[in-house]
Amino acid sequence: MAYTVSVRVPEGYKLPTFYETEDPNKVSMALTLGAEAYATLQGTAIKTVRNESHADALKGFRAEFAYEMDVYRGQAEEQIRRLRQEKKRVEEVSAAGATRIEALEQSASAVRSSSKAEARESFEELLKAKDVQIGQLQRTIETQFGAVTTRMDTLHSSITKSFSSSKEKGAFGESFTESMLKKAFDCDIQSISKDANTSDIRMIRGAEQEYFWEVKNYTRMVTTEEVEKFRRDLRLHPSIRGGCLVSLRTGIVGKARGGDIDIEFLKDGRFILFLSNLLAREDIVFYLQTLRPFFQVIEMYSKPVKEESEAIRNMELRASLITNLMRNHMASVAKHRNSLISHKKRMDGMFAEFQSYILEAEAQVQTMLRVTLGTDEESEEVLKDVETELPAAIFQKPRLADYDERARKFIAWFLESAEAGGQMETKDMIDRGRAAGFAEKFLRDTREDVFQPTAWVKGSRVLLGYRLR
Repeated sequence: MAYTVSVRVPEGYKLPTFYETEDPNKVSMALTLGAEAYATLQGTAIKTVRNESHADALKGFRAEFAYEMDVYRGQAEEQIRRLRQEKKRVEEVSAAGATRIEALEQSASAVRSSSKAEARESFEELLKAKDVQIGQLQRTIETQFGAVTTRMDTLHSSITKSFSSSKEKGAFGESFTESMLKKAFDCDIQSISKDANTSDIRMIRGAEQEYFWEVKNYTRMVTTEEVEKFRRDLRLHPSIRGGCLVSLRTGIVGKARGGDIDIEFLKDGRFILFLSNLLAREDIVFYLQTLRPFFQVIEMYSKPVKEESEAIRNMELRASLITNLMRNHMASVAKHRNSLISHKKRMDGMFAEFQSYILEAEAQVQTMLRVTLGTDEESEEVLKDVETELPAAIFQKPRLADYDERARKFIAWFLESAEAGGQMETKDMIDRGRAAGFAEKFLRDTREDVFQPTAWVKGSRVLLGYRLR
């Protein structure tokens, strides 16, 4: 069975007779084969055209790339040529610079040599001037303060500890008191301890002006029996104007008054002066000299009567008044002495301040010499210390070089471990400082030596102006 199919062909196309005469099956097969052959030929042709087009494009690209490479190669060669010319000029400039540097080094070496020579000369002159100043300072010290004296109470304590018997202690006490009386009074001193029914020392201040001094060097209180024995010795010697019972290291029973001084009048009008804890006085000679007015007043009057009378009773009533007057006099003299001691302390402070100025000047000289005579590294380190400025609100001195070596190390560590602003706990700073090798005592002393009082207030737990990193 055959079907009729319409096919569109170009105008003027002549259909082959094969399609008209042959069997429909063959015609259908021929059409199928023709269509497949056309499709195959069309795909092959397109692929061939495409390959040919790609080859042409690649050839064009290669030509363009070769042209671009030629252009870039020319530019690169031109740049290399310029660079070589620039390198040649730089080499010429470098050679000229090396020659100039060598000349400058020779000049610097000559300047360094001359600077060292000038520094040595100036340092020798400075040393001579320092020697003159030190000599003047030593003469001033010797003139103002004199020779240093040893405290007798310390010597007495060390000596008495070595004594093995009360006899030796008593002998030392008598000898010590004799030497003090000779320094304190214008009088004649006689040792009468070996005589019977007498005291240890007789003090003679003039005609019919003799006094007994009884010295006790005990570690216990002087008893009432010993006081009564001294009264009996005075009664046995009516020519003696009065007596003084002295206890070097302890008190006297019944005579422990304010100021360790008390007075008693016998029935015949003569006096007994009780002095306790004499070695406790800071200046024993000065203490004894305050008794001069008392002896002068006693010597202004005639000898006391030898029997009880109204005058003796009045004198006994006035005994307490005399004692108070003597104590007030000693207190007044002690105030004057304290004023003199304060003045001496101020002089010591001025001397210490002057010494600190000298040490600071010496540190500056050493810094200058280290810069002048040291190596480049040492000079750079010293110049860094000199040029490092410190905040005035935190540190007492304006530059790092103004402190001593140990303080400089601490400040350098502090600036590395802290940053400006806020506040820090002093305990944290001390803990870190101890870990870095600084002693706790040194760290606490820096409050007065390094930091401003407003930055680290005394007793405060914080330091203002810096905080730990």
